[in-house]
Amino acid sequence: MVKVLLESVVWRNMLGAIALLIAYYVPDRISLDDRVGVNKFLPYLFLLLMYGWIVFHNRILFEGLYLNNRTRTYFLRTLSGMVLSSTIMHIVLVYRFNQSETLSKILTFWVFTITGLGIYVMFKFLHVIQNKSKNPAVRPAETTEFFIFFAEGSEKQLLLSDILYLESLENYVKVFTKQKSHIVRQSLKEAEQKLPKYFLRISRSHIVNTRFIESAKAESLTINGALFKIGKVYKRYVEEQLNQNI
Repeated sequence: MVKVLLESVVWRNMLGAIALLIAYYVPDRISLDDRVGVNKFLPYLFLLLMYGWIVFHNRILFEGLYLNNRTRTYFLRTLSGMVLSSTIMHIVLVYRFNQSETLSKILTFWVFTITGLGIYVMFKFLHVIQNKSKNPAVRPAETTEFFIFFAEGSEKQLLLSDILYLESLENYVKVFTKQKSHIVRQSLKEAEQKLPKYFLRISRSHIVNTRFIESAKAESLTINGALFKIGKVYKRYVEEQLNQNI
């Protein structure tokens, strides 16, 4: 039961928020009666807002931007969000709680953000490594000739030798061939498991046919004149796979 809850993003974040509120409430019980009106609950609202920010930062900014090689946009938006949040914290603490010393609390906000990111990254990659060790992907043999999928109610197949690369569209995959592109209703991970090893996952969004790579650098490669960025967490893996194919 606990394992099922932890695997759900919603339940995991709800449990995390509840644990944070309980951890704050235990030492706060003594001073709770000294606060009146809405001031009793404002610290808990701050905690929930901070937790919401950490979740937003980790899942939207870090995962959506940084891991997709949009480093500059990630740092710009993260820094802007943290500066704005720090300014609001300072104003509320000074004018609502009459506290002149706000630096320590603002630093706590920054430390919590960095710590939250560290825990998230550790959990994310330990989870990935654990899944890979328990469920090693069995990919088709090199002799496989077709990529088989269902579209418009019937089974279709594409010659693997025609496929240049695949692009993720959330629950769909766009398959680019020499002639045209095809929309397939399946995830990129599901498509990867159907493809032989010379199809290489280079980012969260792309799988490429290594037989069509025209040039490769540390952070990008070119296929059919199109430039593809290699995801940060995939760089070492891509380098190892390309070296094996040389």
